[in-house]
Amino acid sequence: MLEYVLICGVFGAAAAMVAHSKARNALGWFIAGFLLGPFSLIVAALPLALKDGHTKRCPQCTEVIRQAAQICRHCGSQAQMLHS
Repeated sequence: MLEYVLICGVFGAAAAMVAHSKARNALGWFIAGFLLGPFSLIVAALPLALKDGHTKRCPQCTEVIRQAAQICRHCGSQAQMLHS
């Protein structure tokens, strides 16, 4: 039983780290990873989708970023970020 809890904790921590690196809710993904194991880790690793009015693509590196971002968190570019 202890092994099962440890494995669930590892999946929860891994999903939380992946989610945090993509600016997602780390606590929510930890809980999902703990309960769903490898399935949540796979979903957390999926790329972000563009949402109308909430996200945009960086003109330099084409990564998905928040609409209000003035500097890309992936490449650090701020050229034309306000006008794109």
